[in-house]
Amino acid sequence: MGKRLGWSFVFGLILAELSLRVYNPLPFRLKGDRIVLPVRQVYQFDNRGTHKLDPITRHTKNSLGFRGPDPPRDLERRLTLLTIGGSTTEGLFLSDGKTWTDQLARRLTRLVPDAWVNNAGLDGQSSYGHLVLLQSAVVPLKPKLALFLVGTNDIGRETATTFDAALAPSGSRLHAAETFAAEHSELASLAQNLYRTGWTRHRGFGHSEVDLTTAPRLALDDDVIARTLQDHRARYLEGYGERLTTLVRLCRANHIEPVLITQPALFGETVDPVTLVDLSTVQVNGRGNGTLEWRLLELYNEVTRRVGASERGVVIDLARDLPKNSTFFYDYLHFTNEGSVAAGDIVFRGLCPSLVQRFGVATC
Repeated sequence: MGKRLGWSFVFGLILAELSLRVYNPLPFRLKGDRIVLPVRQVYQFDNRGTHKLDPITRHTKNSLGFRGPDPPRDLERRLTLLTIGGSTTEGLFLSDGKTWTDQLARRLTRLVPDAWVNNAGLDGQSSYGHLVLLQSAVVPLKPKLALFLVGTNDIGRETATTFDAALAPSGSRLHAAETFAAEHSELASLAQNLYRTGWTRHRGFGHSEVDLTTAPRLALDDDVIARTLQDHRARYLEGYGERLTTLVRLCRANHIEPVLITQPALFGETVDPVTLVDLSTVQVNGRGNGTLEWRLLELYNEVTRRVGASERGVVIDLARDLPKNSTFFYDYLHFTNEGSVAAGDIVFRGLCPSLVQRFGVATC
């Protein structure tokens, strides 16, 4: 009986492996230690249980694995632009044509009709992943401009996130064995990515619509907030600044003009004008309330501003310029359709001086 059960188990694994090789209903973007850009993928999401998203979202990837038109043959002679970031750039649950990159593209192509704009955002990716993406996919493409919306996925990070950790692998034998299995087996790859996704959601990442009127409240002592901020200043900010500096210099070494964008959020020491909810005391995740989370995010935003200034680059301060308004967000970080339009307009206005001075655009 034991042998028969054992053989049945083995046969089941083999059947599952073969089935996943024919059709994998959960196409993840990491396979072992390699980033797998979702080339020609089409996602469709049923959002009918929400109030701030399209009932049905269609999300299409092009031949590069990005959102937007395929690169034309005469790419080198055009004004070309890539937006790079995590979920707040990719807009996973926003329909095609409704991300802030799309709004930026609409504004830009009114002035430069043959401009080419693509969205290279990848859900969950931090500056660790941006560096790998830049080297592996962006530099060979050589866009004229690369816009980085950064900050939130780097909070508290001394190492890569679960979404991009595999892009900078460890050298342990266990990791090597896991990587070999995931790269050669669809079943092992599926198990690895399901684990990463579960771990990430446990840490408070992910997407879910927030109702501010029913959101839990959390009071925090001033000393707790002060100690948390000091811990981040001591442990994380220097490394974050170094990674951003590397991003900027790597872009310029390859004749790509970098633009840094600070991360906005629907939390902080203010009141939402729509619901009249105090955003300072809402519990943002298991770690803190709106006051703590905004002060933390602003530590990282301030590094972004400082690196941009020290490297004499363009910084678009979306964190300060986009109002904290629940019309613009479906949760605490991710944009609604209206938020994407507002964010895209702000980014366009911030980019205008550089377009005129450096890229020959007549006027904005």
